[in-house]
Amino acid sequence: MNDLNQTPNANRLHIAIYGKRNSGKSSLINALTNQDVALVSDIAGTTTDPVYKAMEVRGLGACVFIDTAGFDDEGELGELRIQKTRQTLPKADIAILLFSNPDFSMEKSWLEILKTNGVPVIAVVNKSDLRDPKPLMEHIQKDLSLSPIAVSAIDRTGIPALLAERHTCASRKGMAHRASLAVWSKRVMWSCW
Repeated sequence: MNDLNQTPNANRLHIAIYGKRNSGKSSLINALTNQDVALVSDIAGTTTDPVYKAMEVRGLGACVFIDTAGFDDEGELGELRIQKTRQTLPKADIAILLFSNPDFSMEKSWLEILKTNGVPVIAVVNKSDLRDPKPLMEHIQKDLSLSPIAVSAIDRTGIPALLAERHTCASRKGMAHRASLAVWSKRVMWSCW
């Protein structure tokens, strides 16, 4: 484990979390890391700059989780936050895309951006503790041909399935570290959808 702790961030698997404001991105990163990495609040726009958390994940090795600002932010400051979120795209090896309501036109746009950048996407319907996720999951599957995972960052429902899918994505890509992504991305680009 000591060798992994010394792995430079550039050689780690980068897992970015994208979604609208208050979709639960920060809560999800805290649940995935079992740490209070990101500040969590009911106030929209709490995350202003990307938060990077380097850690070791059993089965994956050295990783960096990236918590981002909501891509639906508003105003002049909001546009700067979105710009910072966009700047994480070249760093992302895997994207976790959160869906929070039936109007997912913004998520669809980001899905296309991620696809264009060769980033495999794991679709997640978060906050399953607050509402039945099945109607939204069916809508996503029908309209986007994605198979989302229902998750609650609060009661940890679906977290094991999300961790397993993240591991599957990385394994299919052969990503022991970031450098191997370029070799594999052309051949198996969307195998983890």
